[in-house]
Amino acid sequence: MEDEALTFSDLRKIQKTEKRQDKLSELEDNFLLRVSKYIERKEGVDNREYKNAKRVFEKIIGLRQEKIVKNAKISVKSDIKSSKLNLLPREQEFFRDIKERFKEYSASIDEVVESDSDKVETPEIEEEPEIEMEENEETNDKNLDETETSTEEGYEKVEIISEVPEFMGTDLESYGPFEEGEKAELPEENADILVNRGNAEKVEN
Repeated sequence: MEDEALTFSDLRKIQKTEKRQDKLSELEDNFLLRVSKYIERKEGVDNREYKNAKRVFEKIIGLRQEKIVKNAKISVKSDIKSSKLNLLPREQEFFRDIKERFKEYSASIDEVVESDSDKVETPEIEEEPEIEMEENEETNDKNLDETETSTEEGYEKVEIISEVPEFMGTDLESYGPFEEGEKAELPEENADILVNRGNAEKVEN
Protein backbone atom coordinates (compact mmCIF):
# COMPACT_ATOMS: atom_id res chain seq x y z
CA MET A 1 0.00 0.00 0.00
CA GLU A 2 1.02 3.60 -0.53
CA ASP A 3 1.34 4.37 3.20
CA GLU A 4 3.49 1.33 3.99
CA ALA A 5 7.10 2.08 4.91
CA LEU A 6 9.62 1.34 2.18
CA THR A 7 12.06 -1.53 2.83
CA PHE A 8 15.44 -2.53 1.45
CA SER A 9 13.76 -5.49 -0.22
CA ASP A 10 11.42 -3.07 -2.03
CA LEU A 11 14.39 -1.09 -3.35
CA ARG A 12 16.14 -4.24 -4.57
CA LYS A 13 13.03 -5.39 -6.42
CA ILE A 14 12.74 -2.00 -8.11
CA GLN A 15 16.41 -2.08 -9.08
CA LYS A 16 16.11 -5.58 -10.60
CA THR A 17 12.97 -4.59 -12.52
CA GLU A 18 14.62 -1.40 -13.78
CA LYS A 19 17.69 -3.32 -14.91
CA ARG A 20 15.72 -6.12 -16.55
CA GLN A 21 13.40 -4.08 -18.79
CA ASP A 22 14.01 -1.37 -21.37
CA LYS A 23 11.06 0.80 -20.36
CA LEU A 24 10.87 2.82 -17.15
CA SER A 25 9.17 0.91 -14.37
CA GLU A 26 6.01 2.42 -12.93
CA LEU A 27 6.64 4.06 -9.55
CA GLU A 28 4.38 6.03 -7.25
CA ASP A 29 4.65 9.81 -7.56
CA ASN A 30 5.86 9.98 -3.95
CA PHE A 31 8.61 7.40 -4.48
CA LEU A 32 11.45 9.87 -3.85
CA LEU A 33 9.80 11.06 -0.64
CA ARG A 34 9.38 7.48 0.59
CA VAL A 35 13.04 6.72 -0.16
CA SER A 36 14.09 9.88 1.68
CA LYS A 37 12.10 8.87 4.77
CA TYR A 38 13.42 5.30 4.63
CA ILE A 39 17.08 6.36 4.38
CA GLU A 40 16.56 8.93 7.12
CA ARG A 41 15.21 6.19 9.41
CA LYS A 42 18.28 4.01 8.85
CA GLU A 43 20.94 6.72 9.19
CA GLY A 44 22.79 6.26 12.46
CA VAL A 45 20.68 3.20 13.33
CA ASP A 46 21.74 0.55 10.81
CA ASN A 47 24.85 1.83 9.07
CA ARG A 48 25.22 -1.13 6.71
CA GLU A 49 21.63 -1.01 5.48
CA TYR A 50 21.89 2.78 5.22
CA LYS A 51 24.91 2.56 2.90
CA ASN A 52 23.49 -0.32 0.87
CA ALA A 53 20.14 1.46 0.47
CA LYS A 54 21.85 4.61 -0.81
CA ARG A 55 23.91 2.54 -3.23
CA VAL A 56 20.86 0.70 -4.62
CA PHE A 57 18.85 3.92 -4.86
CA GLU A 58 21.65 5.63 -6.82
CA LYS A 59 21.71 2.70 -9.26
CA ILE A 60 17.94 2.94 -9.73
CA ILE A 61 18.19 6.65 -10.50
CA GLY A 62 21.14 6.06 -12.84
CA LEU A 63 19.26 3.41 -14.81
CA ARG A 64 16.22 5.65 -15.10
CA GLN A 65 18.32 8.62 -16.22
CA GLU A 66 19.81 6.56 -19.06
CA LYS A 67 16.32 5.54 -20.22
CA ILE A 68 15.04 9.12 -20.01
CA VAL A 69 17.91 10.44 -22.15
CA LYS A 70 17.36 7.65 -24.68
CA ASN A 71 13.62 8.37 -24.90
CA ALA A 72 14.21 12.12 -25.11
CA LYS A 73 16.48 11.58 -28.11
CA ILE A 74 13.93 9.30 -29.81
CA SER A 75 11.08 11.70 -29.06
CA VAL A 76 12.66 14.43 -31.21
CA LYS A 77 11.67 12.40 -34.29
CA SER A 78 8.77 10.28 -32.99
CA ASP A 79 7.21 12.78 -30.54
CA ILE A 80 6.89 10.34 -27.65
CA LYS A 81 4.58 11.74 -24.98
CA SER A 82 6.12 12.03 -21.53
CA SER A 83 2.81 10.92 -20.01
CA LYS A 84 3.37 7.47 -21.54
CA LEU A 85 6.81 6.90 -20.04
CA ASN A 86 6.07 6.29 -16.32
CA LEU A 87 8.07 9.37 -15.37
CA LEU A 88 8.19 10.73 -11.84
CA PRO A 89 7.25 14.43 -11.51
CA ARG A 90 10.90 15.53 -11.31
CA GLU A 91 11.80 13.25 -14.21
CA GLN A 92 9.19 14.87 -16.44
CA GLU A 93 11.03 18.20 -16.21
CA PHE A 94 14.34 16.45 -16.87
CA PHE A 95 12.83 14.72 -19.92
CA ARG A 96 11.52 18.00 -21.36
CA ASP A 97 14.86 19.76 -20.83
CA ILE A 98 16.87 16.98 -22.49
CA LYS A 99 14.40 16.75 -25.38
CA GLU A 100 14.70 20.49 -25.97
CA ARG A 101 18.49 20.28 -26.01
CA PHE A 102 18.36 17.46 -28.57
CA LYS A 103 16.00 19.57 -30.71
CA GLU A 104 18.32 22.57 -30.56
CA TYR A 105 21.32 20.44 -31.48
CA SER A 106 19.49 18.78 -34.40
CA ALA A 107 18.37 22.20 -35.65
CA SER A 108 21.92 23.54 -35.51
CA ILE A 109 23.22 20.54 -37.49
CA ASP A 110 20.46 20.96 -40.10
CA GLU A 111 21.38 24.65 -40.39
CA VAL A 112 25.00 23.80 -41.15
CA VAL A 113 24.10 21.11 -43.68
CA GLU A 114 21.46 23.17 -45.50
CA SER A 115 23.35 26.49 -45.54
CA ASP A 116 26.14 27.70 -47.78
CA SER A 117 29.20 26.28 -46.03
CA ASP A 118 31.20 29.42 -46.81
CA LYS A 119 28.69 31.55 -44.92
CA VAL A 120 28.34 29.37 -41.85
CA GLU A 121 30.35 30.69 -38.97
CA THR A 122 32.31 28.21 -36.94
CA PRO A 123 31.61 28.75 -33.25
CA GLU A 124 34.62 29.98 -31.35
CA ILE A 125 35.93 27.69 -28.64
CA GLU A 126 37.25 29.51 -25.64
CA GLU A 127 40.63 28.33 -24.55
CA GLU A 128 40.94 27.48 -20.89
CA PRO A 129 43.46 29.71 -19.10
CA GLU A 130 46.73 28.11 -18.15
CA ILE A 131 46.98 27.29 -14.47
CA GLU A 132 50.23 28.14 -12.76
CA MET A 133 51.62 25.15 -10.90
CA GLU A 134 52.58 25.65 -7.29
CA GLU A 135 56.00 24.76 -5.91
CA ASN A 136 54.55 21.69 -4.21
CA GLU A 137 53.34 20.31 -7.57
CA GLU A 138 54.84 16.90 -6.87
CA THR A 139 53.01 16.64 -3.55
CA ASN A 140 49.71 17.69 -5.12
CA ASP A 141 50.07 15.09 -7.87
CA LYS A 142 50.73 12.43 -5.26
CA ASN A 143 47.65 13.41 -3.28
CA LEU A 144 45.57 13.38 -6.44
CA ASP A 145 46.74 9.89 -7.31
CA GLU A 146 45.89 8.70 -3.81
CA THR A 147 42.40 10.17 -4.10
CA GLU A 148 41.72 8.54 -7.44
CA THR A 149 42.85 5.11 -6.30
CA SER A 150 41.39 5.17 -2.79
CA THR A 151 39.05 2.37 -1.81
CA GLU A 152 35.51 3.13 -0.70
CA GLU A 153 34.87 2.77 3.02
CA GLY A 154 33.78 -0.77 3.90
CA TYR A 155 35.50 -2.28 0.84
CA GLU A 156 38.89 -3.89 0.19
CA LYS A 157 40.94 -4.27 -2.98
CA VAL A 158 42.18 -7.78 -3.65
CA GLU A 159 44.10 -9.64 -6.34
CA ILE A 160 42.69 -13.05 -7.28
CA ILE A 161 45.27 -15.85 -7.09
CA SER A 162 42.93 -18.75 -7.93
CA GLU A 163 39.62 -18.90 -9.78
CA VAL A 164 36.53 -17.70 -7.89
CA PRO A 165 32.96 -18.44 -9.07
CA GLU A 166 30.26 -15.77 -9.04
CA PHE A 167 28.92 -14.98 -5.56
CA MET A 168 26.60 -12.60 -3.74
CA GLY A 169 28.41 -10.01 -1.62
CA THR A 170 27.35 -8.76 1.80
CA ASP A 171 26.13 -5.61 0.01
CA LEU A 172 23.73 -7.86 -1.94
CA GLU A 173 25.57 -7.19 -5.20
CA SER A 174 26.85 -9.97 -7.49
CA TYR A 175 30.63 -10.37 -7.92
CA GLY A 176 32.68 -12.56 -10.22
CA PRO A 177 33.42 -14.94 -11.64
CA PHE A 178 37.09 -14.01 -11.28
CA GLU A 179 40.19 -15.51 -12.87
CA GLU A 180 43.74 -15.61 -11.55
CA GLY A 181 45.44 -12.23 -11.80
CA GLU A 182 42.27 -10.13 -11.78
CA LYS A 183 41.86 -7.31 -9.27
CA ALA A 184 38.56 -6.46 -7.61
CA GLU A 185 37.09 -4.17 -4.97
CA LEU A 186 34.91 -6.23 -2.62
CA PRO A 187 33.03 -5.75 0.66
CA GLU A 188 35.48 -6.23 3.53
CA GLU A 189 33.87 -9.45 4.81
CA ASN A 190 33.94 -11.08 1.39
CA ALA A 191 37.51 -9.93 0.80
CA ASP A 192 38.57 -11.47 4.15
CA ILE A 193 36.86 -14.76 3.28
CA LEU A 194 38.66 -15.05 -0.07
CA VAL A 195 42.01 -14.17 1.52
CA ASN A 196 41.52 -16.71 4.32
CA ARG A 197 40.60 -19.38 1.78
CA GLY A 198 43.72 -18.64 -0.25
CA ASN A 199 41.77 -17.39 -3.27
CA ALA A 200 43.03 -13.81 -3.06
CA GLU A 201 45.57 -11.43 -1.60
CA LYS A 202 44.84 -7.92 -0.34
CA VAL A 203 46.19 -5.05 -2.40
CA GLU A 204 47.59 -2.06 -0.54
CA ASN A 205 46.11 1.32 -1.59
